[in-house]
Amino acid sequence: MADSNSIQATVHNEGCDLHYWYQGQGPLLVFIPGGNGHGRQFNAMIAALSDRFTCVTFDRRQMSGSQVKVNKKCSPPQQARDIRAIILAMGFDKAILFGSSSGGIFAFQFAHDFPDMVDHLISHEAGTIMILPDASELFEWFLHLLKVYESQGLETVAAEFEERLIGYKDEGIPKTVPPEPENPRNFWENEFPTLLSYLPNLWRLKENKTSIGVMRGVRCKDAFFARAPQEQARILGCPIFVMPGHHGGFEVETEAFVPRFLEMLDLLESRRAGAPNRS
Repeated sequence: MADSNSIQATVHNEGCDLHYWYQGQGPLLVFIPGGNGHGRQFNAMIAALSDRFTCVTFDRRQMSGSQVKVNKKCSPPQQARDIRAIILAMGFDKAILFGSSSGGIFAFQFAHDFPDMVDHLISHEAGTIMILPDASELFEWFLHLLKVYESQGLETVAAEFEERLIGYKDEGIPKTVPPEPENPRNFWENEFPTLLSYLPNLWRLKENKTSIGVMRGVRCKDAFFARAPQEQARILGCPIFVMPGHHGGFEVETEAFVPRFLEMLDLLESRRAGAPNRS
């Protein structure tokens, strides 16, 4: 559900009416959801930043308000084209991207496929496991999770996966808003099989000199999705920030998250302008 101050709209792209909403004015800032699929997790970020940006988010294809007639396996390039469709529907030709979790993977893919449409890209804990030192063990565990889903069902696999979501049970931390019930099933059925080893060409992004910053949550400790940004930063030669909160810290610790987010954007602007690196 969109914030009451937002304007809601849809744009049709490749068989899907993508539900998106926006508010504010200024440069376009696109928030890209991860595996839970729904855009309302960014409503607090949008409310905090709409005084300086035109903020837009959306329900990803086959998630929440963006349904199709027949669900299909996830295609990261198609997800990138969906992002492109929303940017163009907003009347812009480029945008700042913020993607979290698999939303970060889709942001990387977008930058690969549409480099001229990227102003800055910030990826928060994109779980690109294949660049981690323990990639082989993680790959085997991901295959195991697929077998658990196929043989024991959604509740069992979700419970095992959630054991690795470090920080969500920390004392005093609010709970994130749960997605619609059909979203987790679509994730495990149609997205996880694609994403378990998917890696956009980060080397091409570096070659293109795309303005990129990556983030990891302080509460996530040594979770695979918090270690992946360290390897991404090494490959890309980009800044990495340790952010407040867990994997969904932008949603539940927004007040602490936003100043660091703006600091990252300022750093990316200064790097592009050739100012001394303050990272």
